[in-house]
Amino acid sequence: MSKKDVKLSQNVKKKKKNNKRPISKFLTVFMFIALGAFIFQMIRLNLLPIKLIILVSLVFILLALILVILMNFKAKKFFSRFLFGLISLCMCIGLAYGNYFLFKTKDTFDVVTSLADSKATTTSIVVKKASSIKNENNLKKKTIGTMLSVDKKATQRMLDSLDKKKISYKTKDYDSLDELMTAFYDDKVDAICLNEKYRDILHESEAYFSFQTDSKTIYQNIEYTKVDKTDNPSDPVKNITKDAFTILVSGNDSYGSLQDSNTRSDANMLLTVNPKTGRILMTSIPRDYYVDLVCDETGDNACPEGSKDKLTHSGLMGVKCTERTIEKALGIKINYNIRINFSSVVNLVDALDGIDLDIQKGEEVDILYANGQPGLSVGQHHVDGETALAFARERHAYLDGDNQRVRNQQKVFKAIFKRIVSPKMITNYGKFMDALAVAFDTNLSNDEISNFIKYELNNMPDWKFESYSLVGDSDSRFCYASSSYASVIIQNEEMNEIAKRKIQAILDGKKASSVKDTSGFSQKPSEDNSIGNAQEFAEMNNNSEETDEDYYTYEEPYYEENDEYYYQPEEPAEYDYSEDYAG
Repeated sequence: MSKKDVKLSQNVKKKKKNNKRPISKFLTVFMFIALGAFIFQMIRLNLLPIKLIILVSLVFILLALILVILMNFKAKKFFSRFLFGLISLCMCIGLAYGNYFLFKTKDTFDVVTSLADSKATTTSIVVKKASSIKNENNLKKKTIGTMLSVDKKATQRMLDSLDKKKISYKTKDYDSLDELMTAFYDDKVDAICLNEKYRDILHESEAYFSFQTDSKTIYQNIEYTKVDKTDNPSDPVKNITKDAFTILVSGNDSYGSLQDSNTRSDANMLLTVNPKTGRILMTSIPRDYYVDLVCDETGDNACPEGSKDKLTHSGLMGVKCTERTIEKALGIKINYNIRINFSSVVNLVDALDGIDLDIQKGEEVDILYANGQPGLSVGQHHVDGETALAFARERHAYLDGDNQRVRNQQKVFKAIFKRIVSPKMITNYGKFMDALAVAFDTNLSNDEISNFIKYELNNMPDWKFESYSLVGDSDSRFCYASSSYASVIIQNEEMNEIAKRKIQAILDGKKASSVKDTSGFSQKPSEDNSIGNAQEFAEMNNNSEETDEDYYTYEEPYYEENDEYYYQPEEPAEYDYSEDYAG
């Protein structure tokens, strides 16, 4: 055989050998398809700066070309082919996951930046635990207590539902929740028609604290109301990356989905952000601040003009009611709002693999009252979501109670924010995006969130936090939502004005500290602020038949005789209401 024939034979064998690399060819095709989809997803997301998209795209394209050349043309021996094939497989898997996470990010932002499609209003027929009434069919010739004057629409929907079932019943109407509950416990009615949003209010009263275990629900009517963006409009700034703005973070005392009926706004914090100066002012308002409610004129969230109540009850009329009520109380403008709940805090902190809390003297706690777990001593702590939430809700262990609770909330929020903008966020991105879409909504637009994140990635500003907390004296006043007297915090007009001026200072590009606080109330806890609660908690635990779930959801108030900020006032003789039991 001639040299020419030998060479020709070798070339044929080489071509046949190359044709026997189907896996390499498949990986090559898959890699470039996945890479193309990845680049498209980055552009579609419209979240990353364009220069970063170009840089990432070039790096991946160059890396893919190098791998393809090495795998298909340079690697001849089995080990080298296997090695480069394995690397290519890893890159294909990485690109596939990258596409998945970018798609998830887009989907999450679509969810977060749009209000829930519908809101559920649940109305229940409730009877005593020992009642022989098992279901709605047993209501024949029974008397149902109602509150048509207080909650006409939801009550009428329930009665209409019973009528459609051709159930013959009688009704007896009452003018307030307290009158309805008195009739329930005095057996003046066989059942009551209760809008579920009022169940939270009942938990605030010692008289009805055991209502949850004293009663049972035999029938429910759920009305789904279509939610439109116009129900919660924002007051947007021109450019969220340049113009200062204020956003309300309203924390609801609930778990799970925010699609359910409105619940109390347990924590209310204003964030005034100035992107140019990199300053953020956290302004906290007591949950029991006694305010003029600003509600819708009609609909389920309506309330009469001039209705007075504690701020937490404004959440029962929707987050927009809370926002407008705060605007009126402080004389400020709020541009946006974010609504979260207990699940949000737990999920977000856990998705970030915990947060770091630096507990100072006066902030320590023996036992976390919300879940009965060991507390936090002075020093650095890395905590999970449950612990972070319990610390944010703690007030029993402190001399100044609610004042320290809002400080704790500010500390937790600041720790979450720092964790989000830290490098750790990269490794927890997937879990964080999952958590972000749960029990969380806002009237910030998709573009506003995207632009702000781009600004953060482009400029990496060194955010500087300042904080201010409103405080006031406790009293007992008539509250619209419960139609009864309850413990409230009287507005401190001087501190309202100081808060207003501090917010304006941030908006004007100045430091909040440039506005002097003349109220005389310290914004930092004294070293003896932590009074300890281990013994109190142990005694309560030994003498109570309540479950851990009860402790987790509700709290008892703590009042100290020498507490200069809060005291338990004597209530009018004609009423027998206790202090606020809300957690």
